[in-house]
Amino acid sequence: MKKLLIILMLIFIGIQLVPMNVPADLPVKEGDALEAPEELQAILKRSCFDCHSSHTTFPWYSNIAPVSWFTKHHVEEGREHLNFSTWNSYEDKKKLKYLEKIPKAIESEMPMASYLIMHAEAKLSDADKKTISDWAAEAAFDFE
Repeated sequence: MKKLLIILMLIFIGIQLVPMNVPADLPVKEGDALEAPEELQAILKRSCFDCHSSHTTFPWYSNIAPVSWFTKHHVEEGREHLNFSTWNSYEDKKKLKYLEKIPKAIESEMPMASYLIMHAEAKLSDADKKTISDWAAEAAFDFE
């Protein structure tokens, strides 16, 4: 049993050498970021920006493997799917697609339950969801 614990401890120490390599802040071209009402921006910053923007706040525990691997994967995937920091660089057709998907996503899967475990403040209230959905519907109307 003692040998097993030593081996597990050495593995844990060894995996710490695998870096996360996800930048917290990526350069954002001026004018590319989403411009939205202050109330909406506050909700998005609190609940969405860690994964869906170029400005991610990584808590201390996100530097410890294997949590760092999980974090890296979700941030990269989130930025790939939708990045509010590059919103204005998207073509109108792509923006419209996102505007249609956002209300559905916040009702079913976003923010992710695994994220909410350590970030309870990111949970969207019914009022938050209404604000986001109303904005998405209004913004989508501009593209139709």
